[in-house]
Amino acid sequence: MAALTDVGSVRQFNEDSIATDSELGVAILADGMGGHRAGEVASQMATQIILSGLQTQVAEFRSSSGPCSPLQAVDQSINQANQAVFDAAQERSSYHGMGTTLAVALFVDNRVALGHIGDSRIYRVRSNVLHLLTRDDSLLRDQIELGLISAADAGESHNRSLVTRALGIEQGVRAHLSQDEAAPGDIYLLCSDGLNDLVEDADIELIVNALGSNLPLAASHLVQSAKDNGGADNVSVILAKVLKPFPLASHQRWFSRLLGWFG
Repeated sequence: MAALTDVGSVRQFNEDSIATDSELGVAILADGMGGHRAGEVASQMATQIILSGLQTQVAEFRSSSGPCSPLQAVDQSINQANQAVFDAAQERSSYHGMGTTLAVALFVDNRVALGHIGDSRIYRVRSNVLHLLTRDDSLLRDQIELGLISAADAGESHNRSLVTRALGIEQGVRAHLSQDEAAPGDIYLLCSDGLNDLVEDADIELIVNALGSNLPLAASHLVQSAKDNGGADNVSVILAKVLKPFPLASHQRWFSRLLGWFG
């Protein structure tokens, strides 16, 4: 697993936040929003609370006292983070209106539990082909699907950064939850829109395929490609590669069997 975040070439502050735990099998990425650096607060709160929540869920799985599924664990942790960010925004005027996008991946057995909110994305590269596993919560995506704007014109739209759903904006939030079947050789990419707004999917696919044997180098090249194309936003990426088949594991033992099965 490799993770990298960069302020980019234009912004003064980095409001993206990333958190990973290779032993836990989790990757979390958030892209904050809000004035007076509140977006930075929101994204950092989200990643740390979700990481802590999933660590607790892992402990419950290992002790067999936790009845919830991996997807439920992701959902519960996201809801905890949403409440915390929302409460902080209500308590401090400088944080009012802050929120964050989110992408979460939790590797369990031969599956990956996925959660996302906003326009941060999760991709999978399998057999050298890049697949987008999430749908952006954005005004631009809605306009494209309604035929109000073409995909070709989308890159020039002023609505490109307007999200229709974010963590922490309201007291309750519904995350998009899904499961993906993982296979040896798969590479999962979590990224903020600072990458995919500036680097075409075809180029992302090319970089990951060319450098997939060296994830830190691949992450560095992805970030640099965004900066070479203007770096107008913060850019963050997390790459995780499945190295071996995931044997089915009981609730009590899935954590120990995860170790060493992905990079």
